[in-house]
Amino acid sequence: MRTAGIIGGGIGGLATAVALANAGWSVTVFEQAPVLTEVGAGITLWPNALAALDDLGVGDEIRNRAAPGWVGGIRNREGRWLMRTNEERFRALHGNFVAMHRADLVDVLRAALPDSVTVRLGSTVTGIDEDGAIQCGDRTEDFDLVVGADGIDSLTRRTMFPDYPVPQSLGIRAWRWIVDDMGTVDVGGILGAGGEFGIVPLGNGRLYVFAAARLSTGTPDPSLDDFLNWPSPIPELIAAVAPEQILRHDIRDLPALPSFVRERVVLVGDAAHAMGPHLGQGACQALEDAVALGAHAHDVATYDYLRTKRTHRLQQRSRRSARIILTRGASATFVRDLVLRVLPAELFLRGLGSNFSTRHM
Repeated sequence: MRTAGIIGGGIGGLATAVALANAGWSVTVFEQAPVLTEVGAGITLWPNALAALDDLGVGDEIRNRAAPGWVGGIRNREGRWLMRTNEERFRALHGNFVAMHRADLVDVLRAALPDSVTVRLGSTVTGIDEDGAIQCGDRTEDFDLVVGADGIDSLTRRTMFPDYPVPQSLGIRAWRWIVDDMGTVDVGGILGAGGEFGIVPLGNGRLYVFAAARLSTGTPDPSLDDFLNWPSPIPELIAAVAPEQILRHDIRDLPALPSFVRERVVLVGDAAHAMGPHLGQGACQALEDAVALGAHAHDVATYDYLRTKRTHRLQQRSRRSARIILTRGASATFVRDLVLRVLPAELFLRGLGSNFSTRHM
């Protein structure tokens, strides 16, 4: 039986473990944390992600545990609708999608691991080589395939591809949290000058809430308090949780890397193609990676071709979306809002289609 060592037990690592095990591999997952979980808040699993989860055999379980996705539209800083989107039309064009807590997704993937997968918790990898060796503490093991699923600051990438560029700041600060029992609110996005706010229902009265703002040299760093004078229900959503329950981070991504493969070592997920959140495709692409690697682990050059081609386009599109959504200045904001008001919702929805392609899995 062929063997694979996976470094990282997050969404990408666990999904890859399921995919390789389903393809007949014996898999060992090295996870430095003492438990398998996902730090974060909500996640939207778009049609391409659901297709990947179906391929992994867990799609029905995900649908049972998740909330049906909701397309609400976009409002401006004053609360006026710039665009209303039709959820039924979205589903007719692209298929179903769902939203759930990231930890619930990890739990489903963990439960799907077959007996051919060994998970070693509390295991910090200290060395990798291109011949398939993984060093963990004073122990070295050899594998037919090594998978770096160890995130944007990947040790695997830094070790195997030392000449690759490092992650870069996108100049955006983001906040994420979960609100319980908020009642009925308008979901969707709210845009201001250099800022955005989003509300996603997770079912059972829970909401996934996020905010983002541009960082600017020479001006004070943005604060979540800057959103307190935005339209209702934004102040109420901010006040609904304790400050320590709100995750804050400055967003980074990776430049397009020329290859995700070196000899017996491959990269998946954020280790390969970390991207900003403005397409909602980061974790979705990790799931696509898993399916593609499960299908092409015997021919990693094909995996490399499929996944670099797909993710390079989405990284570029995500950066462009962030520039448009978080544009600053009165004139630029006016133009952005005007375009959204006059853009037909049908055209907007159709334009999303290439994000959900499954041709590169």
